[in-house]
Amino acid sequence: MDNPLDSDDLKAAQPAPQPDQPAQPIAEDGGEPKWRDTGKAHKKRGLSGLGIAIIVASVAAVGVLGFAGWKLLPQLTSGQTKGVEGAVKAEAEGPLAPYVKGSIAHMVTFATPRKIDNLAFINRDKKEMHLADFKGQVVVLNLWATWCAPCRYEMPTLANLQKDYAGKGVAVVALSGDTEDKFADVKSFIDVQQPLDVYVDHDLVGKTSKLDVAGLPSTLILNKNGDIVARLDGEASWDTPEVKALLDKLRAE
Repeated sequence: MDNPLDSDDLKAAQPAPQPDQPAQPIAEDGGEPKWRDTGKAHKKRGLSGLGIAIIVASVAAVGVLGFAGWKLLPQLTSGQTKGVEGAVKAEAEGPLAPYVKGSIAHMVTFATPRKIDNLAFINRDKKEMHLADFKGQVVVLNLWATWCAPCRYEMPTLANLQKDYAGKGVAVVALSGDTEDKFADVKSFIDVQQPLDVYVDHDLVGKTSKLDVAGLPSTLILNKNGDIVARLDGEASWDTPEVKALLDKLRAE
């Protein structure tokens, strides 16, 4: 039986091949191109603009307030400053009050000299001494310790002070409150603070309340009779003109 469709017929029945066509881009599913500005983008820019406006307004307000504060600061603080000055001057009494300024502006002076115990302490040779040994001189009694940073900081100015008044009736007595095991440290430190000498009271810290001082460092100024005429709590620069003027006043008495 003959095949109704021979090979030539099958070839004729197939569709003719089409020429190659360029690939078509795939259309987006109804969305807008990513680069196109949308309503949301407008909304975001609107919020950013508002934020910038708020920041600018805040900065301007701070500037105005800052300027106003700067202009008003003298009036606002003048009363407080006067109050502090008044407190200092209220504690600076007696004939030494005019000398309380500059580096010793926080010094307390007394209208009536105050008595002090005849403190006992040792020198570099561990020989016992007493505060009365300096009677007849103006004494700058500085209470300190090697563990006290402000004490160490002001010590060179005390050394300069003693150098300026060598042989002039002023004794700078830097009395350490270090314990016995620190005696060598005291000597090492004072040896580079010439012409100061070594004086140590191992019980000094326990005597601060009796001496009416707040802590270390503290400095007591004694007149020629050995009475306290001034006290300064905390550190100070001791080689300044105002200190020397005060000491000269005492030397002349």
